[in-house]
Amino acid sequence: MKTIVLLTVALLALTYFSSLADSAGVQTTGSTKTPIKHMIFIMMENHSFDNIFGVYPNHHNLTATIAGKQENLFLTNPQAQGLTQVPNGSYSSANPVEGYTAYHGDWNNGKMNQFLSYSGPASMHYFGQSQMALEWDLASEFSIGATYFSSTLSETVPNRLFSLAGYSPVKNDYGQPPYIPVDQTIFGELDSYGISWGYYIKNPADGAYILPFIQGISSHGSNVKSWNSLISEAGNGTLPSVSWISPIGGGASGYSQHPPDNMLYGEQFLLYFIYKIMNSPEWNTTSIFITYDEGGGFYDSVAPPVVAGNQLGFRVPFIVISPFSKENYVSTTIMSHTSMLDFIDYNWNLPPLNKLVAFSNIPIDMYDFTGSGSGTVRTPLDLSPISEYIPTNFSYPAISPSGGISSDFPLPMQINTTLLAYSQTGSSHLNLSNKTDYFASGDIPATPFYDSPYFLFFLLITAISVPTAVILKRSKIGK
Repeated sequence: MKTIVLLTVALLALTYFSSLADSAGVQTTGSTKTPIKHMIFIMMENHSFDNIFGVYPNHHNLTATIAGKQENLFLTNPQAQGLTQVPNGSYSSANPVEGYTAYHGDWNNGKMNQFLSYSGPASMHYFGQSQMALEWDLASEFSIGATYFSSTLSETVPNRLFSLAGYSPVKNDYGQPPYIPVDQTIFGELDSYGISWGYYIKNPADGAYILPFIQGISSHGSNVKSWNSLISEAGNGTLPSVSWISPIGGGASGYSQHPPDNMLYGEQFLLYFIYKIMNSPEWNTTSIFITYDEGGGFYDSVAPPVVAGNQLGFRVPFIVISPFSKENYVSTTIMSHTSMLDFIDYNWNLPPLNKLVAFSNIPIDMYDFTGSGSGTVRTPLDLSPISEYIPTNFSYPAISPSGGISSDFPLPMQINTTLLAYSQTGSSHLNLSNKTDYFASGDIPATPFYDSPYFLFFLLITAISVPTAVILKRSKIGK
């Protein structure tokens, strides 16, 4: 019996300690397919597209077809009964019921008609200009994605893991294990190719939420830095090629716009980093991406599609800010969080991280790399009308928000729209689906043996077998 137990334990241990063999022998080219040399990702929390942009107006010749249909669809859908705008002077909403089960109920196999039943009355709240002036300004001055979806019909943890690894071993917000090996993440791929990256949180000493799900991330401690480090690096021209600025983790509180937080805190968080990066020496080669991890249970009118066999989650806001961004542009390219991974791989000539990433469209239509819109690369946006709301730092506790920012929409257009040489709406289907040599050969999560349910089985068998062996041994001695 003892021999059988030991063999069983050995086999189970081999299963759980086995590691995935990824691509090796890679080389650093240093070249990019676009003029973008720096990508910066900012992922806010828990708002659907319609919750923030459902009544986004047709300002500055914003494509009437897109804006008009969007507003009509949002407000007049029969299943949207109960929609209520957050009142002027208020900057927060109650938190809808969240979760894998609630969201699948809301979705109702694509009918999008059970939000009130599953995520509750708060799911039907939406914001207007009086709360969303900054987001609406950025959308009109740069480019917005009207069909950008979260990666899975679930909460924060799985969606943020999809954004870093192209898959998630957990389907809801609960702790690890299982873990994702770092070699299956974009961090591992960038390291393998010698491409610099940084993950920025308020204070690394206070822990980086989400990163504990990545096995082996501790060996990349030098890549996890403070918000202040990013500002310094942008200012002195040493910004990494790829950066993530997280409003959660590291002791941060109140900046992510997660309900029922005051939305103005998050707006000032965004305004601070955008201003600093725009006015740094890195601006001319940078693209900033702003999105939300998941819809948070808020109503959305557009059913999410399936990509490469993966059912996407609810639509979320997506804004591209860059000197190459098309002005006042609306993209209808079908995208999700894994599109950003595909864009990294495409831009730096890397193999796609995995199959889902390979089949995820990138936002190439949201850029004008020819300068045809104005003849030159776009200069930093003039934020002087809202300069009084730009924070000087992010000392704790959170900065005091001001409702005044809500009156500053719209900002003047940077480029006269009559000079634009491109259409103000469009889409693209560019991705790396023609590539089959993926960086990660499989999406295989890891669970150390001592964290697995088999470890409890091992302890139980040990507890039974060891005393039994001792008893048998003693009985033999007695004979």
